[in-house]
Amino acid sequence: MISERTIFKAVVTAVLLMVLIATPVVAERAITDDDMNVFVDEESFIPGSGDDDVEIKSEAGGSVTIVTSGTGTYYIGDEITFSGTCTDGDTVYLFMTGPNLALNGVNLTRLWPVITENNGTFTTVSVDSDDTWLYKWNTAGLPFDAGSYTFYAVSEPRGKDDLSGARYATTLVNLRNGYVTASVSSTAVTRGDRLTISGIATGSPDNVFVWIFGKNYYGAPGELSVRSASVESDGSFEVELDSSDTEDLAGGQYFVVVQHPMGSIAGNAGSITVNTATGTIAAPDFFGVKLTGLQAPAAATALINALDSPNIPDTYVKLTFFVETLRIWIDGISDQTYGETFTVTGTTDYPADTALTYRLSANEDGADVLSGEVIVGDNGDWSFEVDTTTIGPGAYTLLVESQDGQASTVTLFDVYDDIIHPVPPGGATYLVERISINPVLDDLSPGDEVTLDGSICFRGPLLWHSKYFVDGYLEFSTDLQDPVWTYALQVGGQWDSTSSTTVSSRSFMLSAWELVYRDDEVYILITLSGTVPRVEKDDPALLRIIEREASGKVVPNSEHRLLFTPAGSNQSPIFGKNLTLHPGWNFISIPRHLEAGNDTASIFTPIDTAGHSALRYDTAGRAWVSLTPTDRLTPLEGIWIYSENLTTIPLTFSIDLPLPPSERSLAQGWNAIGITGASSASARDTLLSVNRGWTTLIGFDAGEQDFEVAIINGGSDGYTDSRPVYPGRGYWLYMTEPGDLCAIGV
Repeated sequence: MISERTIFKAVVTAVLLMVLIATPVVAERAITDDDMNVFVDEESFIPGSGDDDVEIKSEAGGSVTIVTSGTGTYYIGDEITFSGTCTDGDTVYLFMTGPNLALNGVNLTRLWPVITENNGTFTTVSVDSDDTWLYKWNTAGLPFDAGSYTFYAVSEPRGKDDLSGARYATTLVNLRNGYVTASVSSTAVTRGDRLTISGIATGSPDNVFVWIFGKNYYGAPGELSVRSASVESDGSFEVELDSSDTEDLAGGQYFVVVQHPMGSIAGNAGSITVNTATGTIAAPDFFGVKLTGLQAPAAATALINALDSPNIPDTYVKLTFFVETLRIWIDGISDQTYGETFTVTGTTDYPADTALTYRLSANEDGADVLSGEVIVGDNGDWSFEVDTTTIGPGAYTLLVESQDGQASTVTLFDVYDDIIHPVPPGGATYLVERISINPVLDDLSPGDEVTLDGSICFRGPLLWHSKYFVDGYLEFSTDLQDPVWTYALQVGGQWDSTSSTTVSSRSFMLSAWELVYRDDEVYILITLSGTVPRVEKDDPALLRIIEREASGKVVPNSEHRLLFTPAGSNQSPIFGKNLTLHPGWNFISIPRHLEAGNDTASIFTPIDTAGHSALRYDTAGRAWVSLTPTDRLTPLEGIWIYSENLTTIPLTFSIDLPLPPSERSLAQGWNAIGITGASSASARDTLLSVNRGWTTLIGFDAGEQDFEVAIINGGSDGYTDSRPVYPGRGYWLYMTEPGDLCAIGV
């Protein structure tokens, strides 16, 4: 007679063969003890290896399996289908473990701890006649966090601590927080236009809620109303305001909040309870507030405060749009330095040849210091100049308005000097993390198309605590021609964001309303494209970023400026206290005395010269002389230096007083000279001290790696000596006789 143990071994062998055929990977991990019990080797299990859903632990005589639908990664709010087989009973007992849950496991319906041998504490599923089972789990409304969770299917009511000898299987599930993205079809609409608000909501919510606030508008004229948008199976949603919705809207800015309920059903709009009759909202642990008793920005902020309450899971994204009438815009005005003349520019919807009135007044006493009219151009552009020596240092308000009284705009700026109105302390609440430019800066020429991509990070806690930015805005501007900006916001990494917005103007602004999200970091992903202009001013900016307070005043020390020098622009390589070298040979000079200890050729040490020496020219000996690190650098001398890359060298200028102007003896023949001072001057004025001895001056364009057209003493047309020369550049100067060249600046 065949023994029971022999039969038992045969059954075990058959089970192992079936497992090997069905799931070879599992079979490789299967082990058998002395009593012929079959287990899966847990140490060999690798999460994410592709067999997460077939982990089996059982004893001979029965088995349990569990698998999940989909990829194993879901958003909170999704419905997850668990299924499997059980050959060891009529019921499968389910529980889960994971972050902040009871270590012995919790059931799937209320996340209550399970108790071994207490059937009612488990989530139970009946096994069908074909040994299969299925359970659909709705993750919405359950109080757990995003993370990785282990789900157990057991053939009897046992918790994790009591699984020894039990038949069970496990599977891993990754749960992520749902998120919402949204955008408006247009950031500016005219009354009667249609407006669409659309986006994506993950986590399988049935609806998202769209709140709109404007002048005497709370989702409806004078009444509180929230729109519910159905979410499709692909996560998309859309709300449309048709012409009848917008035709009676007041002109101005409107604030939009798109709310994702994150599975919450605590109120009639996610976690928010809306009372349209009284115009109030309430939420768990949040005192009710009457939104219809507030101005639009305050009403929107009150809603956000409710959604930001600690016990509310709902998330949201913020948008704005404008209902426009005819408008006037002033391009961004940065703070000015006393003694300079600058140009105020702007645009308008008013037709060409319309006269606009401007008035500049001092903030201290309100007195008008400048006024006049400006005519609108063919493209809606207008501009006028302001001489700071006429208005003096101080804080100013500029008003530009139409003569029909229907449109006006205001901006503030300061004129600083070192005594009467010095720059106050301050700082930015943003960080420029990445900037890339194509073509690279040193390859730009007038007429070239250039594209800039960048990432600007706002550090959440600083935004809340900044005394400047809480109600202010961020201003972006450029000196490119025909600029086009595209930007999008990312909040908390990548999960909450707005879709891309396109702006075609020299500047645009983002308000604190759009940028401040709890304590999350907010990233502005920006692309700028345009045409390189022919430079008509010093220090043109490819990108300029300025923070402003709610009043429009510039936040001190908050400006980021990315300067560029188009090839052939003949500009100075000196920007502030930095010397810029282009790839290749550079003909440079030191425009002012350097500080002792920082006045030798050792400042060129960081430059990758590709093995070339820095050179000075000995006119008398007609010979090149290599510079050593200890050689002093003095104004009025031209130096040739090679750079493998675009490089910036900081210069430390001397502030010791008294300090005499520089002078240098020149020999007959070609001399390598430099230009002193802080700004450009004509060749005639610069070389007045050797006026009778010089004939020809030749510059070198480092960007183009080519010599420029010569300047002739007393020349005309393209050779005229009225052409500018620039401090920081080197020049070849031909002398017909010896002479002493004197500095024109200290």
